[in-house]
Amino acid sequence: MQNKRRLYKHLMIIYVFYFVALVIGFLSTIAPSFSSGWREAQQTMDTDFTQGDVRTYYVYAPLRASGSELPAVEGVGANTSVSVDNVRLRVTVPEKYTVSNSLKVMANNGFAYLLSMLTGVAYLAVFILIALIINSLRKSIRDEQPLRHGNIGRTRAIGILMLVAALSESFMKYINIREAATLLQGSALQVDATFPLNYWNIIVGILMLFMAEVLVVGTQLSEEQKLTI
Repeated sequence: MQNKRRLYKHLMIIYVFYFVALVIGFLSTIAPSFSSGWREAQQTMDTDFTQGDVRTYYVYAPLRASGSELPAVEGVGANTSVSVDNVRLRVTVPEKYTVSNSLKVMANNGFAYLLSMLTGVAYLAVFILIALIINSLRKSIRDEQPLRHGNIGRTRAIGILMLVAALSESFMKYINIREAATLLQGSALQVDATFPLNYWNIIVGILMLFMAEVLVVGTQLSEEQKLTI
């Protein structure tokens, strides 16, 4: 009984720290990025409508270490070299906003924007599922009940969502890379054209799928043991 109380307290601590980390992460990264993106979108729309038949899109891409050194930067000493790791391009094209090109705000490709939205939704769903699993474990220990079968499905879903998020984010970045390579062709900046696959998220997704199978085996052994007794 004392061990269960200790485990229940540990899960409560993890539950609290998890939500504290989410709040801090939201306030420090997501909220500022959203507000700056919103202001940037408003300024872009105002500028485009003021200039007339003009549409703007953005491109983000990494640069090669060997070709990212800038030739000269005003205010920097002659004995200091400046290099950049990533580039952000703002491109205007002479055309009106239409329904077909309204999503082409990233890399002039609507598919890239949809992939970025899919990535965000997948990560949000992962955060929600983790919170549900922690809460379910807390209730199971509090009520002295076995682990619920629903956690197996949630664990599988987390693994699948992690793989989907990693792949969609990689393809979105690769579309940006291809567009940046075209725009910067012939310039001093060289785009790193390698496929930007996030292997860590892929490994985490596979581990979550493996963990789900371990939970299935553990549940089956527990049920067989009860039937034997």
